Amino acid sequence: MKKAAKVSLIVIISIVLFIALSVGFFFLLIEPNVTIFGSTDLDLDKLTSYSRTVTVLDCDGKPIDGALFDNDKLYVKYDELNDYTVNAFIAIEDKRFYDHSGVDYKRMASAAVNNIKSGKFSQGASTITQQLIKNTHLSNEKTIKRKIEEIRLARKLERVYDKEQILESYLNILYFGSGIRGLGTASRVMFNKPVSRLTLAQSAALASIINNPTKYSPYNNIDNLTERKELVLRQMLDQGFITENDYKYALSEKLSFSSERPNQFTSALLRDACRELDCTEKQLFNNQFTIKTAYNPRAVSAVRAELSNEKYDDYNVRVIILDNKTGGVMCDETNVIGYVNPQRSPASTIKPFISYAPALENGLNPLSQIEDKPTVFGDYAPKNYKEIYRGYQSLNDCLAYSSNIAAVKLLNQNGMDKSKAIAQNFGLSFTANDDSLALALGGMDKGVTLMELANAYRTLANGGKYSKPHYLLDVSNNDGQIYESDIQYKNAVGDDTAYLITNMLTNCAQYGTAKKLKYSGVIAAKTGTNGDENGNYDCYCIAYTPSNTVAVWFGAKDNEHLIDNKITGAKCSEIIKMLCDTKIIKTTEQFEMPQSVAYYDIDYTALNDMHEVYLADPMLPRRYRYKAVLSKRHLPVKRSIDIIDYYDYYSWQDGEF
Repeated sequence: MKKAAKVSLIVIISIVLFIALSVGFFFLLIEPNVTIFGSTDLDLDKLTSYSRTVTVLDCDGKPIDGALFDNDKLYVKYDELNDYTVNAFIAIEDKRFYDHSGVDYKRMASAAVNNIKSGKFSQGASTITQQLIKNTHLSNEKTIKRKIEEIRLARKLERVYDKEQILESYLNILYFGSGIRGLGTASRVMFNKPVSRLTLAQSAALASIINNPTKYSPYNNIDNLTERKELVLRQMLDQGFITENDYKYALSEKLSFSSERPNQFTSALLRDACRELDCTEKQLFNNQFTIKTAYNPRAVSAVRAELSNEKYDDYNVRVIILDNKTGGVMCDETNVIGYVNPQRSPASTIKPFISYAPALENGLNPLSQIEDKPTVFGDYAPKNYKEIYRGYQSLNDCLAYSSNIAAVKLLNQNGMDKSKAIAQNFGLSFTANDDSLALALGGMDKGVTLMELANAYRTLANGGKYSKPHYLLDVSNNDGQIYESDIQYKNAVGDDTAYLITNMLTNCAQYGTAKKLKYSGVIAAKTGTNGDENGNYDCYCIAYTPSNTVAVWFGAKDNEHLIDNKITGAKCSEIIKMLCDTKIIKTTEQFEMPQSVAYYDIDYTALNDMHEVYLADPMLPRRYRYKAVLSKRHLPVKRSIDIIDYYDYYSWQDGEF
């Protein structure tokens, strides 16, 4: 017995010593004045570097005015804040902020117990001081070493900063999503007012967002935000920061979040920059990068002013403008609050890539004839818009009038695999399920994005040479340029095919489905409308000049039908017409004719009577000839090779005879 008691006593003493040593060692690690194991030391400069921002330059090299930059002007002083604004953050983030010395041990213990009970780390226990330290000094990795450093530095900070200084620094480094950093910036962007004028409800909403800027985004997840805002107000009431009347009034206040911000462009820019630089958004800001873009303020202002018109209130609208040479995004605007980049059916806008480009590559030409009449393909019976059929038509007219029958016939004739391969060269992607003839009319499993469509048409404008579009052109910091967009071109189709389709699409803008652009100058365009017997879902107009490509999309809200079925691709062209009329899109430059095409005389009798395309015999009277531009590699010759020699001598000298 005595021996057993002695052993038990030794065990107890050992456990007590182990606990004592562990506690002592732990407190040694978190002692503010002790720095061991290469631990991070407190750097007050990191707390006062309030302008850690991303500077974004427009096409003229001038800083874009917006939420990503110029935070110095929006820096918030503590004495500018209303008490309820400060207390909203304290109530939900750190209710014992004024009582602890950087670490809330009671909250840590409670969180540890709850995490053990739940079997997962669902609760954190970081104080405002700890959050400030983590976001300015440490990484987001979840390790014991980082947590110990966080605690030690938080305690050290509390010895050199008072509570007001800590709150001031904390509120200026908070991230609210979409590139919005700092309470001052968030107040201006989301409510269009300085922080001194924030209401209680607005303060509670802002305090809600920082917990998870994506989950509680006012632009994408307003229901989640409303629920958490009510939680913040309840916490403020329970902690005595507000009265019952204050609470009820704030609950009844209807919040309106401003949409006057470049959210679409900047959100995409951040995504593009993080992907190209292989970094996080936080690293973008901390490294104080300067990003050069093709952003055109004049174009953006014109589009934004147009979309503010109430006539667009019932529709989702997005407008993209690309610089054809660089692939730079000049404008990416929408009337939708938040970032929108859905994959949708491209409708008839896919026809040039899935039907006509493969046909021209296979040897057809713009005058090649197709009989536009009701046709059944197995169990598939496509119909033309309003069931209008025009009989024998040239490929040129079939594309201008957007014949569904012709597009399906061409896809069927070209072959599915080859047609998809050529469309993929233009940057369009398909799934394994995209294998039916309905693909010619935009019938796809997932669809494509408006940016993918816009860039496909830009490829035509660039003579069939494909390269990726870019939101950022180059990136630099204090050490100089660290990134430049790599414009790598690859041939999607021959420059002859690209030019001939461009010619065909200029006719579409002159007398076809995009004829609202008839008097807008030199411009190629294509429209598209996706719908069913109950109405339309999507409408497009995509147009391009030698310098720019413009893509406009109208979509139904909540994936329902467009309210007005008169909204078609032709309606979308009105926005493009406005951009042309205001000279934002210049339409005076001609498309350059490549050496691979030339003008030839066609036998008009054969074309009219037999619906066949042949080069005119040199002896054929001029009244029976028809002049057309054709590809030199796919000349339609009927009989004599001497005709080629004739055209070689007379026609190719200067492009026509």
